[in-house]
Amino acid sequence: MRCLAPRVGIGRAHSGLAPPPALARLHRMPADLFDSIDEAEWYDRSINWSARLERELPALIDVFGPPGNGGLVDAGCGTGRQALALAARGYRVVGADLSDEMLQIARRAAAEVAESDTCEDHRGPDGQARPAPAVRFVAAGFADLHDQLGDGYDGVLCLGNALAAAGSQDAVSAAVRQFGACLRSGGRLFVQVLNFPPMREEHPCVRGPRAVYVDGVEYVSLRTFHFTGDSVEVTNVTLWKDGGWKTHARCGALYPVTPDELAEFCRGAGLLVDQCWGSYAREPFDPRASSDLILVATRST
Repeated sequence: MRCLAPRVGIGRAHSGLAPPPALARLHRMPADLFDSIDEAEWYDRSINWSARLERELPALIDVFGPPGNGGLVDAGCGTGRQALALAARGYRVVGADLSDEMLQIARRAAAEVAESDTCEDHRGPDGQARPAPAVRFVAAGFADLHDQLGDGYDGVLCLGNALAAAGSQDAVSAAVRQFGACLRSGGRLFVQVLNFPPMREEHPCVRGPRAVYVDGVEYVSLRTFHFTGDSVEVTNVTLWKDGGWKTHARCGALYPVTPDELAEFCRGAGLLVDQCWGSYAREPFDPRASSDLILVATRST
């Protein structure tokens, strides 16, 4: 359920937080396949995963702390990249999504990681190989997350603006209650959405361009946001040159949840808001200037 190709980095080098080689291989796809792949493949190939995980993982690991017995839930996991990256670092992770196509990609990536014996992320401090990451992927949406997965988890993460894809205020509120129900006492919730209120004031509202290279071809994407009442229509257009110019467009509707609403939903779910950041660099949230809202909350009972 990751939402419409989130922001990506451009041309950043691999670091110690780069995805395992088995994950990176799935990103190297021939350019001529882009005419025939489904939307889940489009999403997965439109993102510089090395750069994105490099941004996200330090904050996630800092919030969740060392791997515990309860494990983590990645709600709206999409193609499973964050779940796999966290599992490779010792966390037990369940990735949940309603999209069969997204889950197929996630399970394929998990199988490749399990077969890999060359990844440094699978070796302990003594250099000995560790067991394959403990990760599984299940078909479950926000509305029935607790019913499907149960409770007692150390943490729940919901990234990539996925919570906004719930589609309505009631659905977002219900999703947060489900997240809280999955957590043990003291468990933590980590949510990232766009900071929608200042975007409403932009006419037109455009984000990008963002670029990613696949086999030497540069794919450039722009997103437009059209706000109407309690909904925002998002259109993502990708352009690339293969002989002549080619384009691919996707669109979808989101609920533009506000920071105040999200905090209120957390309180209603028995969650205490600990942090509000404006980026994965953990900068203080600025309601007028931050592009993102990252909220961290803890289950109180």
